[in-house]
Amino acid sequence: MIVFNGAIHSGDIIRSTELSHEVYEDLLYTPHNQLAFICSINPSNKFEISRGDSFQVLVQDPENAARYALLIRTSLRSNNYDCRINIAIGHDVSIRHTIGSSTGDAFTLSGRALDNMASDTLKVTTSLQTFNEYFGLLTKYLDHHISEMTERQCAIAYIMLKNQPSLTQKEIAELLGVNRVSINRSKTLLT
Repeated sequence: MIVFNGAIHSGDIIRSTELSHEVYEDLLYTPHNQLAFICSINPSNKFEISRGDSFQVLVQDPENAARYALLIRTSLRSNNYDCRINIAIGHDVSIRHTIGSSTGDAFTLSGRALDNMASDTLKVTTSLQTFNEYFGLLTKYLDHHISEMTERQCAIAYIMLKNQPSLTQKEIAELLGVNRVSINRSKTLLT
């Protein structure tokens, strides 16, 4: 049995340099709030934002790594933005005084994979090639599905990911300030 000790999310916001200064400043609240929320779920998780639109998240509960990446992407996509995220899962995670200066295979894998992501916006990387090949196909499917979702569908998916799927359509509609019927139509398209 293989045991992974942690995961690292490395990401950056797509086309952020094309935004006006005011829009860019407003945009940065979204990833910051999501990263803070991820750390509130597990206080051992840590994050760092660098170069304005790049981020790294140390995920000490790797079983939630995919959920966290989806929270970040759907929150951005529900506001008509997007990001690239690589989830690297590793055995060795050596924390230093900052996330950006930390080392270990998960940090190395995450940074390299993000740098090599061309058209993908979501990727999972480990040191095990067979794992990468198997999950690569699943991740490409999920990545494509999220990229095709509307802003409304992403907002609904975000609420469901954040609050778990136990919310009713009426509760989701109230959170979004829309009619329950529109939630039903959008949710149907999600499945």
